[in-house]
Amino acid sequence: MSSDSLIQEALSQFIMLRSPQELLHEFKTQALNLEQIRQLVQVFDPNIPNEDIKYFYLKMITKFKSPAGITQDIYQQIVDDEEFTLRAGSSNSYESLPLLKNIIRGVREKKVPIQRLYNFYDKNKDKELQDPEFRNLLEFFYVAITDAQFKKLREEFPDHPLSESVIISLFEKWQEIVFENTQGDPQIILEAPAKTQNFLTIPKPQQTISLELTREEDERFKDFMGVDFKIPGVKELADLQKRCQQTQEVFTDPDFPPNVTSLGPKFSANSWKRLQELFQGEQKVFSIDTQHDKSGAGLNKWISHRDICQGDLGDCYFMSTLSSIACKWPDQIKDLFPIQRANKFGVYGVKMCINGEWKVIPIDDNIPVKNGKIAFTKNADKEIWVSLLEKSWAKVNGSYTNIDAGDPREVIKTITGGPVWLLLTNKPSFKENFITCVKQKCVMVTGTYSKNADYSAIGLEPGHAYSILNVKTVNHPQRGQVHLLKIRNPWARKEWKGDWGDDSDLWTPELREQAGNTGTENDGIFFMSLDDYTKYFFSVFCGYFKTDYIYNSMRFNVRRNKGVYFEFEIKKEGEYFFAIHQESTRQYRSQPELKYEYSYVRLLLAKELQNGYEYREGKFYKDIETHVGRVGENFTPGKYILYIKIKWHVPSWNEHSVVLSTYGEQYVQLKEVPRDPNLVSQTMMHQVRSNNKVEEVLPGITMKMDNNGNLGIGYIYYKNESNQQVNFETNLVNKGGCKLTKPERGYYFKSFIPPQGERLVTFTITPPITELSMPTLSHKLL
Repeated sequence: MSSDSLIQEALSQFIMLRSPQELLHEFKTQALNLEQIRQLVQVFDPNIPNEDIKYFYLKMITKFKSPAGITQDIYQQIVDDEEFTLRAGSSNSYESLPLLKNIIRGVREKKVPIQRLYNFYDKNKDKELQDPEFRNLLEFFYVAITDAQFKKLREEFPDHPLSESVIISLFEKWQEIVFENTQGDPQIILEAPAKTQNFLTIPKPQQTISLELTREEDERFKDFMGVDFKIPGVKELADLQKRCQQTQEVFTDPDFPPNVTSLGPKFSANSWKRLQELFQGEQKVFSIDTQHDKSGAGLNKWISHRDICQGDLGDCYFMSTLSSIACKWPDQIKDLFPIQRANKFGVYGVKMCINGEWKVIPIDDNIPVKNGKIAFTKNADKEIWVSLLEKSWAKVNGSYTNIDAGDPREVIKTITGGPVWLLLTNKPSFKENFITCVKQKCVMVTGTYSKNADYSAIGLEPGHAYSILNVKTVNHPQRGQVHLLKIRNPWARKEWKGDWGDDSDLWTPELREQAGNTGTENDGIFFMSLDDYTKYFFSVFCGYFKTDYIYNSMRFNVRRNKGVYFEFEIKKEGEYFFAIHQESTRQYRSQPELKYEYSYVRLLLAKELQNGYEYREGKFYKDIETHVGRVGENFTPGKYILYIKIKWHVPSWNEHSVVLSTYGEQYVQLKEVPRDPNLVSQTMMHQVRSNNKVEEVLPGITMKMDNNGNLGIGYIYYKNESNQQVNFETNLVNKGGCKLTKPERGYYFKSFIPPQGERLVTFTITPPITELSMPTLSHKLL
């Protein structure tokens, strides 16, 4: 290898430890002179002759026309110049060497154990990475890898299953290729080092530059750990962070600046202050809850529902949702933050599923304050994750005023991407459905009635959202089996005072232990029985997600009242969900002239058979999300078709875009297909076969009828049981909001049915759909 290549390689080592700007800052200069370059080179390779270093230095300042010396820009160009053959003459002549150089540099910069990344990207836990998973792992270290580079790299070991041991061996091999003959070469981190161990150990020269990177106590949190760089906004956030590190710029978000517009009219009197100013540089994104838990073990001691204290903003729906998720799924909260360590540049970001599409929202650390203190939601300590989440939500919706009041389901799907739905406590089936949700470990947030004279006396707040943290069943000596709900007020105070409250006489030490009731402090957490709960709370906002489920989405245009058809194949039996996402009404508050409301969406899901379709599920719904797929019900392998039709509520929208998402155990590829005119009739006929309600309407003619309120499509089915043809006319005497579908028109139709023949007529139902949404028919022989 030439001396120039050795010198370039030595200088490259410092890019893994300090940026060029930081190196020049250590030397207190704008350009490195010959002596300073010599010091840097000889840290890594003291055997390079001084004359060679001098010759290299003179060539560089001549080439870049910089007589003052090596500036930070020139330094960066030197180490990025791939014309220096890093390992010329090495026994490993490797075509992918420039790529490997960048990957290994990323390994050194990010300091993440390979095993930890392997376990993260092995989504289906089959102990083997598939090519997309392997590429995601590589992109964690070097995001700019191209398709051609990855293909070439993969060709080097085409027959190897990518087990953990193979991946580790590959990185060890790549390290040897890239760093062969480099003295003092630190090893790639293949195991998490002890807390007292440094990540890198570099020989120290006789100079004032600090070359050791000490390990932070909190090794749980890494910037861009396991983040998919294909998600919109991730790369831009990484570039922003790098730019601020290079320029030492403190970031102010131009898209959500600290001004009155971002506050909104309701909170315009508040001012702004940076979190690093409020906490005097001692802020952390996450920190251990030492007040309530002394063990410090487990992620839920770092991210806890107890962290959340609602402020002056009426976003209890948002904070209660965060509490419910943080209580049981702290990893889900952690993974929302690409940047997980506090920084002096005020650069942060939050990953959110906005209108059905995952993206990263960049934010700065300017926070609304009132009388010098955080005005809105804050953490209990010097943590900042709650304030950052609230700010990103305000940015998405235009201002803090725009997030005052809302629906928890919107937040559940924004944070998890999973399907959401609503349970009403006054429905006869509530308790059964609620217990099912508990068993399925759903996210649950609840709300009180808006008015109740008894609320003030019993410690509840009317029209308020609470978190359901857990449900326990205990056996009381007198009352027998009791379902107890563990509920949290996001105010972190004001609790239920009735039976099973903190001071209730019903508690015994044994029952407290059974239910996990650890104390009587006024922290907003309380227990109440399911029977009492249904008296004072009117709804449960539910969401379902699994951390290993795969989310996929696509945006497309839908014309008013024109159906769209998608075909897909399920290869592995399991749970799958398909959802249409509409834009939130809060995002159109500034455009009242549009008269924006959620539009009715019809979804029809059917499985393809050799001779038609089997009805799977249908929905006709008007909300922010409409989905098909049920918790606990598996799709069997096979091909399916999904029919989508939307009647846009906005008068001026004859065509508008919408997002369709898939969510389940495996990736589902959707393919748009032409209209099938037989889909509705064949799926309705499948339902006819399971309908046992038969009525004879004319001699020899039997009828079945159903309105399928979920789908908003009903049918009228006739069977001629006689041995002769029967001709008759049907009139819709009482239409019940029903409209005949093509080819029928109006409110009557004629039938000519041969012996043992049958006929099916379908109709749509105008919402709202009730038990009365069924036509009354009259029949007359022709």
